[in-house]
Amino acid sequence: MFSKKRLIRGFYMLCVLGSPGCVLFPEVIDSSIAIARPIESLEQNQSQVKETQNTPTSSYKAISLPLSNDQNSDLPGKIPAFEGLPNLNVDDLIKEVLKRNPTLTAMTAASEAAWAKYPQAISLEDPNLGGWLAPATIGSNQVNVSMRVEYSQKLPGLGKRQLRGDIAQAQASATEKDIEVVKLQLVEDARLAFYDFHLVDQAMEVNSDTLKLIEEFRQNAETRYKNGQAPQQDVLQAEVEIGLQKERSIALKRMKKVAQARINTLLHLEPDLALPTPMKDMFLRMDKRNSEEMRNEARENRPDLKSLEDQIRADNSAVALARKDFNPDYEAMAAYDSFWQGMDKQMQYQIGLRMNLPSQRSKRFAALSEAQAKLAQHKADYQKLSDQINFQVQEAYEQLLESNQILDLINKTTLPAVRNNIKEAQSSYITGKIPFLTLVTAQKELTLTRDRYYQIQTESFRRQAALDRATGRLSVPEINIKLKG
Repeated sequence: MFSKKRLIRGFYMLCVLGSPGCVLFPEVIDSSIAIARPIESLEQNQSQVKETQNTPTSSYKAISLPLSNDQNSDLPGKIPAFEGLPNLNVDDLIKEVLKRNPTLTAMTAASEAAWAKYPQAISLEDPNLGGWLAPATIGSNQVNVSMRVEYSQKLPGLGKRQLRGDIAQAQASATEKDIEVVKLQLVEDARLAFYDFHLVDQAMEVNSDTLKLIEEFRQNAETRYKNGQAPQQDVLQAEVEIGLQKERSIALKRMKKVAQARINTLLHLEPDLALPTPMKDMFLRMDKRNSEEMRNEARENRPDLKSLEDQIRADNSAVALARKDFNPDYEAMAAYDSFWQGMDKQMQYQIGLRMNLPSQRSKRFAALSEAQAKLAQHKADYQKLSDQINFQVQEAYEQLLESNQILDLINKTTLPAVRNNIKEAQSSYITGKIPFLTLVTAQKELTLTRDRYYQIQTESFRRQAALDRATGRLSVPEINIKLKG
C-alpha cells in the first residue's frame, strides 16, 4: 500500500511539473503576428527617431501586423492617387509616396523584426524536466518504489543577458535608422520625379508658344509673298519650322508619359494612370547658411551616420560579451529522489548546481578577435561616411550656388534681351529690313533660352533636393522666392 502511494505521488508531481509544456504550442486563432517592441520605439516611429536607451523588459507591449489573404493586394493599384485634385504639388506627392511606397513598408517590417529580437536575447533558456523510474522496485517486498524527478534551469554568467540585450537593442535601433535613410531617399526620388514632370510640362508650354509664334511668322510671310515683297522660300521655311516643332511635341508627349510612369511607380500604382497637371509656378528657397553650418547639420541629422553609431555600440557590447564568455555558465537543479533507501532517514530532496568549464580558450579568443575586428571595421566605416557626407554637402552646396547664379543671370539679362530681340526682328521683317532667316534665328534663340531657363531651374531644384538629402532634411523647406519663366 505504501509503495502504491509513493508511486502515485511521484507521477502526480511529474504531471504537475510537466504541465507548463501544455502551453508551449498554443493554437493560432488569428491571422496576425504579435511582435514585441519597446514602447519608446513606437513613439519614435511616429515622430523623429531618437537614440534608443536601455529598455526594461516590463516596457514591452505587443503590436499586430495583419497578414492579408488577398494575393492581388500586393499588385500596383489601379485607382489614381490624386483624383479630383486640379494641380499636383511636390508636398502632396511626397506625402503619398511615403504613405504608399512598399520599400518603406518593407523596412518598417524589418525594424519590427529587429525589435522582436530583444526579448529573445534577454530570455532564459527553457527549463528542463526529467524523470527516472526503476520498474523492478514496483511491488517489491524489500525496497520502496524507486524514482527520481529532476528540474533544472540554465543560468548565463553574470552580465551576459544584459550584454545580449544591449546588442539586440543597438542593432534594432540601427535598423530603425535605416527607415529614415529610406525616407530620405524616397523624398528625394519623389522630388526629382516631380521636377522632371514639371520640366516636361514647361517644355510643352514653350513648344506651344513657339508654334503660335511661327504661325504668326508664316502669316506674315504669306502676306509679304502675296504682295510680292518676299519669296515663297519664306513661307516654306516657316512650314519647316512648324514641322520641327510638331516633331518635338511628339517627343515631349512621350517624355510626359515616362515622367508619369515614374511617379506612379513610386506611388505603387499602374504606370499609365493619369496625374493632375503640376503646379505652374515653381519656388526656390534661398538658404543663407554657409557650407560649414550645413556640414554640421548633416553630422547631426544623417540617419545612416547614426545607424553606424548604433552598430558601433552593438560591437562594443559584443566585445564585452566575448570577454564574458571566458567565464562559466551555470545550471541550477532541484530533484526528488527515492533511490536512496535504507533503515535510517531517507535522502529524498536534493538541490545542485552545475557549470561548464570554458577550457576551449582558442575558440573564445577567436570569437573575441572577430568581435574586435568588426568593431574596428565599423569605426573605419563611420570615419569614411563622415568624410563622404562632408564632400556630398560641399558638392551639392557649390552646385546649387552655381545653378542659382546662372538662373538669376538668365532671368534678369538673357530672357529680357531675347524677348526684345524677337519683337524687333518681327517688326523689322514686316517692314522688309531683315530676311526671314534672321527672324527664324531670333525665334530659335528665344525658344532655346526659355528651354535653358526651365532646365536650369529644374536643375536648381534637383540640387536643392540633393543638398537636403545630404544634410538629412526630411521636411519640405519653406518657400521664399518665386522665379518666373
